Amino acid sequence: MKPTAESAYCWDTGDAVTQDWLPQSVTSSGDADKDGVWGTNKVILSGWGQNGTTTTDHMGRIAFIDANDPNNLKYRWVLPVIPLNGGTDYRALKSHMGGMVWYQDKLIVTSWEKDSDNNVMYIFDMKRILQATVNSSAVGKVSGGWSADGYQYVMPAAGSYSLAGGACSSTNDDSRPCCGSISLDRSSVPDSLVATEWFSSGGTEPARIWRYDFSSEPGYLATDSSSHVNASAAYETNAVGLQGVLSHSATSGGTPNFYVDDARGGVGQHGILWRQNTSGATAAANCGQDITYACWGQHTESMSYWWSTGRVWTLTEWAADSTGHWTGTDHAIPQRVLFSVPLASIDSSLS
Repeated sequence: MKPTAESAYCWDTGDAVTQDWLPQSVTSSGDADKDGVWGTNKVILSGWGQNGTTTTDHMGRIAFIDANDPNNLKYRWVLPVIPLNGGTDYRALKSHMGGMVWYQDKLIVTSWEKDSDNNVMYIFDMKRILQATVNSSAVGKVSGGWSADGYQYVMPAAGSYSLAGGACSSTNDDSRPCCGSISLDRSSVPDSLVATEWFSSGGTEPARIWRYDFSSEPGYLATDSSSHVNASAAYETNAVGLQGVLSHSATSGGTPNFYVDDARGGVGQHGILWRQNTSGATAAANCGQDITYACWGQHTESMSYWWSTGRVWTLTEWAADSTGHWTGTDHAIPQRVLFSVPLASIDSSLS
């Protein structure tokens, strides 16, 4: 018994095979509003991080997916950027793009990299998407206008949150956390953002989880009198190598369950999806194979719950390995997909 995908989508050929970019996060108009639409449109956003070897190669980009017709998903790329010089210039966001939450008219994006954007969550305004005027490899103001590394659209940050006390560390779970993934919980009171830290699936450090309440100001987190965003709850799991976290309660304001996915890291290995609460944990998939509970996607990343449909959306990262061969058991088929699973199917598969 295992959770069964209700829908699954492959990317266009170039994006399905590239190793230059890796899909990491997902959110949607199902997060933005309870009715699941932005204006009159159903939209899915997927954050991808550049897979480079230097800090200059660590840009992020966002796929804006037209999901109005489930049989014909279409998307275009938007480059998130950081304003410079009072808004007269901009640079690329340096981000792994491990987590995104679209809430009301704001998009919150994690930025954890060993560079100038280390340990920051940026806020973007969904009503402020600009068109580049020059097609070049540069990012920012250039002769004749503004360029975005060949992309047609840019999305400038409108604000940011940074962790108090300095840089994060992924050395151990006693240090300041490096944010790995975030998601929205509409079942909490008030609505809240849930975040987890990342450690390697090959390590031993258990990941911590935090909850931050949203404020009455559209899209912003609640702050105290000193403009600090304080966690309303914090937990430590026994799970290692978490890539995504989702919190949901069956009743408004009730005791939440946390759904977390363990990527397990190895080439061709399926992940494990766990449901946890303060009483314990159970694996949300049972295939009856050698690795009994490894039924989740191959190296799945962040998760997002589409409130109005009851679906959990996630995506897989794998494409080709360093030798150019496909990963997974079938080396002829790309393993990089965007898919949804009903939360009810996940719960019913719990052992």
